[in-house]
Amino acid sequence: MTSVLAPDTQIDHYKIIRQLGHGGMSRVYLANDVNNQQLVVLKFPNDDLIGNIGVFERYKREAAIGHHISHPYVQRFFNIDEPRSEEYLVMEYIKGQTLREIIEHASSNPLPTTEALRITRQICEALDYCHEHGVFHRDIKPENIMVEEDGTIKIIDFGIALLEGARRVTWRGLTNTVGTPDYMAPEQIRGERGSASSDIYATGVILYELLCGHVPFEGENVFAIMNQHVTQDPPSILDCQPTLSPELATVVMKAIRRDPDKRYKTMKEMLHALQNLDEITPVAYEPEKAQMSSWKQQAILATLIIIAICLVVIAFGVLAQLAQSNH
Repeated sequence: MTSVLAPDTQIDHYKIIRQLGHGGMSRVYLANDVNNQQLVVLKFPNDDLIGNIGVFERYKREAAIGHHISHPYVQRFFNIDEPRSEEYLVMEYIKGQTLREIIEHASSNPLPTTEALRITRQICEALDYCHEHGVFHRDIKPENIMVEEDGTIKIIDFGIALLEGARRVTWRGLTNTVGTPDYMAPEQIRGERGSASSDIYATGVILYELLCGHVPFEGENVFAIMNQHVTQDPPSILDCQPTLSPELATVVMKAIRRDPDKRYKTMKEMLHALQNLDEITPVAYEPEKAQMSSWKQQAILATLIIIAICLVVIAFGVLAQLAQSNH
């Protein structure tokens, strides 16, 4: 069971104020750095994961990423090299709300196009910087985008990010698939590591959601959603927003093609398109034919085998009855 740090608990020179959140891998607290009276965020691995080599490697990688990148649209890491009594990360405290909260406040209504573009261009700019520095987030979603009071965005939570050249990390109890189903690129769902193209796909899905009020694929459960991402191209954004400019619709749908080769090659290319919509030549969107997922193929094959066996059994039964009647 993971313990919760009470307010006023002091860890090294950080005094806990309150818990901000917790998940399957970590718990996060707002704290005060008593050395300079600065508000910071402390991120601890959950107690039941301490000692897990994979988790330790993830934390080391996240700290290395904090060393590696510094951008105004990315949450900063502090005091990375200081000695600590236990494993935790110290990060910038961002005053604002998540993009998810903004979407929920809109109550499934689209955001104004200018606002959706302003937010998405900042996301693209931050990710372009990260990609150029060999960092691929792999879990871009509204929950991981903070929006400050002045409208500036900050990308947070590099817990499953990939640092170029780093070895693959897995841990007990978790699969190799990383990401969040609504925003996961098909190749991530299939178990591939994820790349710049995966971040492009997720950013495109967010822009689709901001402009439509909902994500491209919806289903009764995560497996249904994941299956749609893998087997289908998403429905055209013009189906839900017919008044959207053809230029912008072309950009959105290119970013979220099922085939990575048909997406933008780099985040810089997508950012340029969003900054220069007047240069875009509208392209009629034609989704590729839906593919059957491997598990469905296996299910159908198993069904056919069962039917074949039943037919053989029935045939033998009929032959046996005919043989008895002839005697």
